[in-house]
Amino acid sequence: MLYISGLKMKKYKLLLIDDNVDMLLIGKRIFGRANYDFYTARNGQEGLETAKFHKPDIIILDFILPDINGMQFIKILSTSQQYSSIRNIPIIILTAKAEEIENFEECYKMGLRAFLNKPFGHRELVNVVDNIVRLSKLEHQSPQNGTPAPKLNHFGERLAESEWVEDLKIANSTIVSLCKQLYDNEMSNLTEQQKMDVHAIYNSSKRMTKLINERKISAGPIVDNSFSI
Repeated sequence: MLYISGLKMKKYKLLLIDDNVDMLLIGKRIFGRANYDFYTARNGQEGLETAKFHKPDIIILDFILPDINGMQFIKILSTSQQYSSIRNIPIIILTAKAEEIENFEECYKMGLRAFLNKPFGHRELVNVVDNIVRLSKLEHQSPQNGTPAPKLNHFGERLAESEWVEDLKIANSTIVSLCKQLYDNEMSNLTEQQKMDVHAIYNSSKRMTKLINERKISAGPIVDNSFSI
């Protein structure tokens, strides 16, 4: 367990499937720092077996693997009976040529949660992974009676869905506002890495807004008053 400001944060498991050794080493470094248990595989079949054994909370895979591509991997995972126990693991695809990928809608139906174009910022990748893992856990929490588990605040108190959605809306608005202030007033004073971080935070906030709106929460959709950077 990781403790942040007195709160216990679960250590999640991540599987990265990529035949590029450098990418695996980079992934180990950045996700080790982010407090993930990190597992690797060099091809699709090895990735399937590793996922079956370790049951990661999320899978990241390069779209082009030595034996199969990302679409084929997702289809095997979602349809093969031998992998039924890990069928609901969320998946992120990494690709340098998103325009060459067909049937994105089919991939999303079978478990794809996001794709990232290479190159991308390390912090952006970690933010996207964190958001998807936490949302996936919320979606699958349910007590024995089959009703959704209640959301809790930092003090372990019951939190109505409308309340936590409002909190997320406020957080997103704040993030966008801060990014705009940095962009308008401070960008010339930032290092290249800091500029990348601003873009990563902004993009993660946009994705979170999209995910919340797609859940069709009764509190109403987030109004996107954001800007482009």
